[in-house]
Amino acid sequence: MEAPDWFVEAVATPANDCFLDTADCRLHYRRYAAIPGRPLLAFVHGHGAHCRWWDFIAPAFTQDYNVISIDLAGAGDSGHRDTYSAMSFSQDLIDICRAESEHPAWIVGHSFGGSMTRIAGYRFGNELAGIVLADSVISDHKATRPTLPASSGRVRYYGTLEQGKRRFRLRPPQPCENGYIIDYIAGHSLRETPAGFCFKLDQDVFAKMVEPEGVELPDGVTTLQEMACPAALIYGEQSRFYPSASLEIASRALPPDRIVGIPGAYHHLFLDQPLAFIEKLTGLLGRFSN
Repeated sequence: MEAPDWFVEAVATPANDCFLDTADCRLHYRRYAAIPGRPLLAFVHGHGAHCRWWDFIAPAFTQDYNVISIDLAGAGDSGHRDTYSAMSFSQDLIDICRAESEHPAWIVGHSFGGSMTRIAGYRFGNELAGIVLADSVISDHKATRPTLPASSGRVRYYGTLEQGKRRFRLRPPQPCENGYIIDYIAGHSLRETPAGFCFKLDQDVFAKMVEPEGVELPDGVTTLQEMACPAALIYGEQSRFYPSASLEIASRALPPDRIVGIPGAYHHLFLDQPLAFIEKLTGLLGRFSN
């Protein structure tokens, strides 16, 4: 399927690659617009993704916001860590927002990135204008993620970018009719090395997830109920993560007008219905601003 004009124009939008050095990791993000006085809007990808997933979404907001998209540690062009945690991910998000703006920022996070965004909102809500979760699970009980075994550590290399792109898969798997989007994000998922092309993602992010001793975060509903900034949810009406039971849980954490569904969209909702996602997000942000 040939990419439509709006997509071609969006991904051609100039953006600057920026870096923030922390004590143990160099973080990468892309800046699409930076005009003094404007509020900041930051986009955060899900697990297995990277900041370039937002290249065709972010430009739609540059008329009203300074816009960035963030590579989480272990993903995209950010560095890898020996260990990861919700505390470090959420700290990274607020550190980048602080570096980019003196004003409260909006953060939009998809899936796992939405969970880290929610925790950032819980911890630093008084510094944020608000958060929007994009098909990110809201639980009413404390998560108990099992410790996953580490990978073999063997990196697979591909002779060409096209060979590597053919190995790209959405996680979790789902149909997606917009093949031009898959092709674009797959191409930015690999890096070239002397040995060939390899995927940028640290395959052991979840295996390396260790929270600092003594840290105990509340469940998803509680974090949203106690958050100092506004929060909202956009979900895919075909998402495996948002059957009626999950919507009922979300409704205990958020008012009805802050829960918005997108027909025909699965978990990767802004890949499935990008223009509808832009429309729904624009409406939510405008509602909070008025």
